[in-house]
Amino acid sequence: GGAQMKVTARNLRIREDTAKYLRNLDANSAYYDPKSRSMRDNPNPEMAAEDLQFAGDNFARVSGDAVGLADTQLFAWEAADKGVQEIHPQANPSQAEVMKRQFKEKSSDLKSKQRKAVLDKYGGAEYLDGKDGLGGATALTLSKDTLKGNNDSVNDRKVRFGVSVTAEQYTRDGRMVKGANSKMRVDQKSKYEEDVFVNGHKSVWGSFFHKGAFRWGFADDHSLLKNSYYSGENGRRANDEANEMRYGTGVVGSAAVAQAREMLKVGGSRTSKSAPPTSSALYGEADQSQSFDQEKLKAAKDRLEKLNRDSFQSDDRKRKYNSVDAGVDVTAEDMEAFRMTKIRSDDPMNKLNKDELLEYTK
Repeated sequence: GGAQMKVTARNLRIREDTAKYLRNLDANSAYYDPKSRSMRDNPNPEMAAEDLQFAGDNFARVSGDAVGLADTQLFAWEAADKGVQEIHPQANPSQAEVMKRQFKEKSSDLKSKQRKAVLDKYGGAEYLDGKDGLGGATALTLSKDTLKGNNDSVNDRKVRFGVSVTAEQYTRDGRMVKGANSKMRVDQKSKYEEDVFVNGHKSVWGSFFHKGAFRWGFADDHSLLKNSYYSGENGRRANDEANEMRYGTGVVGSAAVAQAREMLKVGGSRTSKSAPPTSSALYGEADQSQSFDQEKLKAAKDRLEKLNRDSFQSDDRKRKYNSVDAGVDVTAEDMEAFRMTKIRSDDPMNKLNKDELLEYTK
């Protein structure tokens, strides 16, 4: 009990997360502490920042709200050293944040007033370099009288002292989105291979588009198959005829004609062949409208009775492994004979003897 009982566990992870020690299996990579389950350094420092999934535990300490919390704690300590005891970031964090914001605003205004007063009294604003300091802050706080006669803007002064920095932002295709000249275009090589001719073709895939099929193809032989070989002028004429017969020409109504032609072709092929068996025939169900040959049906019943009689008299344990012939073709008469002779346990008439008569009442 007491201090030995820990009710919280630090640095736990769910089973779907990758363990920290598996981020980089190099023995010389970041050190992993198994006791605290922490890896403070970055295990993959050679990777780009946007590609990292885990940058070390120290990264979480210097990013996000952790920096603001540390700044608030430092402000509370400095205020306590100067005699202000009512600031407590843990007990009342809202009050600590408000007081820190008010202190920073007042200190910023005070510094700006001091800078403006110095420049108003002694002058020299036109010689400031525009860096963070006097030049960066006074450019926005100077009065019109102080800057009268100064034709240079703030950016001109920065350029004169060599501290001008212009941020430029580009898209993936090289267009400048943000910068001095946003219309500037940077030549960038495509990540796809260009002008690659495969299978003997003289044009690239996608150089031809068939309106009827609404598909891409090759412009040299009008083939719509990406892995096809070049077939020359004869192949081009053959592909045009085949595509027109199957997909149409792209003109209104041609696609419907092609679909009707395909349906007629499919319908003719189906009528030429025998009709497939129905599901009831496949599973041995009786067809009430089917007619049977009586001689074949009698022969099938005799064979079935003989087979049942032989199987009843013989011992099934002495039957050989391959004695059952699975290649026997079962006809419709055989199925009807089986249905006529099989015993139905759910039939109430099955419990009556052959010689037993039922009473008939009106």
